[in-house]
Amino acid sequence: MEDNDRAREIEETARNIDRLVTVGAGLSGAPNRWIIPALYESASRKLEGRPISQVAAQALINTVGKGDRVILVTGFAYQPNMPNGETDGPPGVASLARALRVGLGALPVLVSGPRDIGVARQTTKAAGVNVLDYDSAIHYKSSVAGEFTFPITDEGESKQVAASILDKVSPKAIITVETLGPNRKGVKHSGAGYDVAAEDKIAQLEHLFLQSRERRILSIGMMDRGNEMGSGAIEEDVRRITPYANVCRCPCGDGNACAVKTDIIFPAFISNWGAYAVSAMLAYLLRKPDALQDDDTERRMLEACATAGAVDGNSGRPEVSADGVGLKGQQGLINLLHTIVENGLKGS
Repeated sequence: MEDNDRAREIEETARNIDRLVTVGAGLSGAPNRWIIPALYESASRKLEGRPISQVAAQALINTVGKGDRVILVTGFAYQPNMPNGETDGPPGVASLARALRVGLGALPVLVSGPRDIGVARQTTKAAGVNVLDYDSAIHYKSSVAGEFTFPITDEGESKQVAASILDKVSPKAIITVETLGPNRKGVKHSGAGYDVAAEDKIAQLEHLFLQSRERRILSIGMMDRGNEMGSGAIEEDVRRITPYANVCRCPCGDGNACAVKTDIIFPAFISNWGAYAVSAMLAYLLRKPDALQDDDTERRMLEACATAGAVDGNSGRPEVSADGVGLKGQQGLINLLHTIVENGLKGS
């Protein structure tokens, strides 16, 4: 295949993947049925109109080599609604952990707060990647990931913890999937515009990204509303498009739009799906379809996530679903992603 034809094939494959993960499939009246295409276009414009999955996957391929570390962050647990977080986030991290390990031979490193880390660990194990403490994981060549628990503490100590993790891991990249992020006033909100720390304290994971930006570490974010880490890359449009993003329902009055930026931000219908899209493009570009989980592995991931205590963000119940899309819908997405990848690799 000529170079120009190959470049076009890669771009069109990525566009098809991105179209799939940005389709509105939620409950009637839910804003993510219509805000995601607009947010996606905003994020793509930041990348000169290129497909986001292609840009993110290629950036990882260009940056991450065998044995290199990539930090994967998720965290949405808060009292009284989500004591162990939600089923959107950990599966995306698990998918990327698998893709990075199978595709690039990298060492994924999970970092979450105390209430989220157990869910992330169990979900990642279900994806076929064992999880050990970081000091143990670095000695294994098999399919493993490391982990750190980020403590719930004050800002000064949180900055020190973030610096310590980054110093120890020396990551080539850091990726967030559905992690609560602060607005311009430092307040973290639910999608409905309420202060999630009003009755609780949560880990200040944002310092990992603020310091990564200072260190020029590649950063990628997966979002679905705009209150998640990384959404600051398109904050102006989030505030214009998303309900409660500009004016929230808590005393701060500054909206739920997260101000923390990542180099690449991927708005998807479900944040997990943005991660799945990047995993799919890694599988395609590396010619390793197995880097993307199959439908049975997806079932195991969601079951492990719910069993560990995560809840569907729509129902508030520990169900085998995410953001109102049940198991058949989730598996259908995975099967379609595999079809796009595998048919693309077969050629005509």
